[in-house]
Amino acid sequence: MADRLVLTKTDLATAETVRLLVQRLRCINPAAPLWRAADQDVDAGALLAKDAFDGNGAERWLALPPTRPGHVHGDRSHHDDIRAVALSLDEPVDWTMFGIWLTMLLHRHGSEVLRVKGILNIADTDMPVAVHGVQHLVHPPTHMTAWPDTDRRSRLVFIVKGIAPTAIERSLRAFSMTSTA
Repeated sequence: MADRLVLTKTDLATAETVRLLVQRLRCINPAAPLWRAADQDVDAGALLAKDAFDGNGAERWLALPPTRPGHVHGDRSHHDDIRAVALSLDEPVDWTMFGIWLTMLLHRHGSEVLRVKGILNIADTDMPVAVHGVQHLVHPPTHMTAWPDTDRRSRLVFIVKGIAPTAIERSLRAFSMTSTA
């Protein structure tokens, strides 16, 4: 679920290889802007713009299909067992418990968790927190100044390889991260 895609060194590959790569990337992430650095100028402003969580770019990756509460989306599998898993939680999340759960998940499955992104409704705070990570690396959370829309559910998207979609939800539910207040 990259925000942007830049292909480099396409001038060193065959046209068929580049075509197949672009086709595969579009299957995995159809919404991300894609540039071919060898064929066109890459607009640095567009590439580096910080819009992933600003209420404009956020809709692209947070636009989960309609779900019932707590439903898992894991049916977007690819030939190499890469899946997008989307979770939503109706209740506010305990920030400490979430951090422990995510740390344990990545410690056990970090190599298989290719990407995680989310916006969390944290208990005892009015503003959401955005989280994102790649494999074992979790970036510092972004404490947002406003919600991108009226939906106050916590929403997480995982890109995983070889992990059953329901395993992540079971783990999350078993850890009881939702607020009891």
